[in-house]
Amino acid sequence: MHELYPVAVVTDSATGLPAALVKQYHIGVAPLAVHIGGRTYDSSVLDMDTFYQLLRDPVALTATTSAPSLGSFLALYERVAEWAKAVVSVHVAGEQSGTCNIARLAGESSPIPVRVIDTGTTAMAEGFVVLEAARAALEACSLDEIVERAQAVVPQVELFALLESVDYAVRGGRLASAARLVNSILKIQPVVSVRDNRLALLTQCRRRATGLRRLVEKLRARVGERPLHLAVHYSDDEAEGQRLLATLRAQCNCVESFLTRVPMALGVHAGPGSLGIGYYAEGSPDTLAPWRERIGSLLG
Repeated sequence: MHELYPVAVVTDSATGLPAALVKQYHIGVAPLAVHIGGRTYDSSVLDMDTFYQLLRDPVALTATTSAPSLGSFLALYERVAEWAKAVVSVHVAGEQSGTCNIARLAGESSPIPVRVIDTGTTAMAEGFVVLEAARAALEACSLDEIVERAQAVVPQVELFALLESVDYAVRGGRLASAARLVNSILKIQPVVSVRDNRLALLTQCRRRATGLRRLVEKLRARVGERPLHLAVHYSDDEAEGQRLLATLRAQCNCVESFLTRVPMALGVHAGPGSLGIGYYAEGSPDTLAPWRERIGSLLG
């Protein structure tokens, strides 16, 4: 009989974690389902390029996502139980998805203990909490220590996103329907954030270049000189994502940074042409950051 690992880490496909990191840290992934034009797709199987092609079709305005099923979570926990003694299950914002609740229900029937963490966010903002848990697990930390380390990261993560259109977010109930009318008239591209289980509209821009500049400004105001774990998400324009990543690497104190796609669970609501920044900033947050952001917005 092979030796059991103390703790395994499980998450969902909303993170957009690169496959290499999933493999390196032995992370179990529960796939969310994507529903487009009356068809249902497994987000772990559907090709990303195909997904964004489908999303540009007018029928995609009916696109939605759904949480992994109770059965898929149970099956995942049972597989993990073959080589681990416990599970830390780290998931997308509980108020935006039923994933956390289903993970908790599955945990009640799991053959090994399951501790569920609600990150209050999505994409690589969620992913960096997963990575902290996975790194602690590889260091052979106890279940309580891993949960404590992961929970300590949750207040330090955030997702920023620049949307090409509000149509997808309005359709998914993420933004008020009045925003669609404003967008149709002014062609405004909003910058939003997701943290603490809240979606916030930060600013609205008429030009793409202005939106990109605002993304950089928001991030720098939030993190200052703190060591930064950074992921840039692109939907269907890799070159634009690479340029944004290069800009942020030059201007921020990055200790870890990479480029990845906008995951399907977010892409359904953000739409094609979206860009995202998921980050984890080490150390104490800058309490003056909100004031600097407000002053910067007033100054244009």
